[in-house]
Amino acid sequence: MTPTSGVAQESGAGWRRIIAALMAGIVLKQLPWAGWALAVRPDFLLIALLFWAIHRPSRVGMGLAFALGLLSDFQDGVVFGQHALAYVLAVYVIQYFRLRLLQFDAARQSLQVLPVFLLAQLIVLVVGWLSGHPPRSLNILLPAISGTVLWYFVALALHVWYGKEALRHA
Repeated sequence: MTPTSGVAQESGAGWRRIIAALMAGIVLKQLPWAGWALAVRPDFLLIALLFWAIHRPSRVGMGLAFALGLLSDFQDGVVFGQHALAYVLAVYVIQYFRLRLLQFDAARQSLQVLPVFLLAQLIVLVVGWLSGHPPRSLNILLPAISGTVLWYFVALALHVWYGKEALRHA
């Protein structure tokens, strides 16, 4: 019996896939969005971060969420720490419900992730409000809905690509 035979080990995604997904989220967030596309643009970085926080919690956690949140604040030119707080709390909630989320299919999983996206957007809204930059409308909550739709398609693609166990072994 080997020393690690009783311990469940993470297989598959190395750092390269994780970094590639997070870099794609950063690049997609940085594209010059305008008009209605900007209003409904999901937080691609948060989606990638939460995906890997579910599937590789030992590699993607709250420390990385904080660092990427500060980078997102810098990118968007908002109050420093606004996205950092939102990302850390979102990763905490996702990791708390991780085992539950892994049991669901793509549709149910996306419905379970919707409140997390709403929480992150509300934190950004409240911190922005407290810093003296109130939003013009509640359109700031639209990215949570579009993020949920994108999450559904990502989870569905994994299910089709890898089969029934895709959401457990991404």
